[in-house]
Amino acid sequence: MKGKVHLAKYETLIFILEGSLLNEKVAEQNALRQTLKLTGREYGPAERIQYNSLQEKIKLLGFDERIKLTLQEFFINDWISAKGTFYNQLQKQDQLNKDVVPFLDEVKNKVNLVLLTKEKKDVASSRMQNTELINYFSAVYFKDDFASKLPNKKVLTTILQQQNLTPATCLVIGTNLVDEIQGAENANLDSLWLAPKKAKMPISPRPTLHLNKLTDLLFYLELS
Repeated sequence: MKGKVHLAKYETLIFILEGSLLNEKVAEQNALRQTLKLTGREYGPAERIQYNSLQEKIKLLGFDERIKLTLQEFFINDWISAKGTFYNQLQKQDQLNKDVVPFLDEVKNKVNLVLLTKEKKDVASSRMQNTELINYFSAVYFKDDFASKLPNKKVLTTILQQQNLTPATCLVIGTNLVDEIQGAENANLDSLWLAPKKAKMPISPRPTLHLNKLTDLLFYLELS
């Protein structure tokens, strides 16, 4: 589904690690399950129902807010102490979305690839260490590299300046409207929102592209 696509030849793809490359849905659910287990609780059918109904409420939140509310829902007054355990468990979650490697293999050396993470360097690096991800990217930026966080436009404009990129040829790829797509809009950059087909295209922030899977982007890249 297209937004305001002018089929620019994108020369640089800026990927947000959590969601567009790593399977964030599975990661957060696994981290929660392990955190409950370590605190002597189970993640049974009742907890699964509770978690699924919570997803509806938090799907439009940014990364940090979403995790905070998830922990508050399950750990109530102890959520702050559960937070350390949760991030510890999140560090072990390294499952990639299934079309990531074929896509990166297809585009490497043909477009410039930049990686941005919403987690601090220790967490994000740990999640990538068993994958080949880092080898595909010409530059990697972590949450700790910036004073502000997405959707603040400074995050992306700093990357553009440091990497000497032309804004019109950059595409920001993310799964979270509040952080990534809004951040791209704030920095005046095109964006790709990776979301299921049935997800409704929002009016604001409005992604340039809404695709179901990463490999569909090949059509827009004019790789030669």
